[in-house]
Amino acid sequence: MKHFQKIYVLLILFFYPLCSQGQERINWIDFTELDSLLAVSPRETLLFIHTDWCSYCRKMEQEIFTKKEIVQLINKRYYAVHLDAESIQDIAFDQSMWRPLGKRKKTGQYHPLALQLLQGRKMIFPTLLRFDSEFRLKSIQQKYLNSKELSVFLE
Repeated sequence: MKHFQKIYVLLILFFYPLCSQGQERINWIDFTELDSLLAVSPRETLLFIHTDWCSYCRKMEQEIFTKKEIVQLINKRYYAVHLDAESIQDIAFDQSMWRPLGKRKKTGQYHPLALQLLQGRKMIFPTLLRFDSEFRLKSIQQKYLNSKELSVFLE
């Protein structure tokens, strides 16, 4: 029995890297990169607004944003940016510096850039914003989207 466990652990350690190889991931970029990329090579932008405590946000990140067809579609057609709505980081974007209201993360204290991007809408998580190549808002979804719903949203 003891030898079986050792062999089992060794097999897992050996095959685990092979399972994760080849898995595609979304090429998430930050706002500074987005500014530069939009200036050089305009493309549609997908913005994912989330929080650390949002279970539906995590579910989308783990289950939906890892599906091969979703990853390929987003990487091919969009600049993908994710924003923690309660971030305490300064964000340089659109020739402005967006500074958080506080130095510590606080539930319900939203980053000014997140508020600006929502254009007066209520903060609901997860939120997906789709912008055209000139960074004008095309569409918005403020709920968990399964892979079919997200595919429709992205088309």
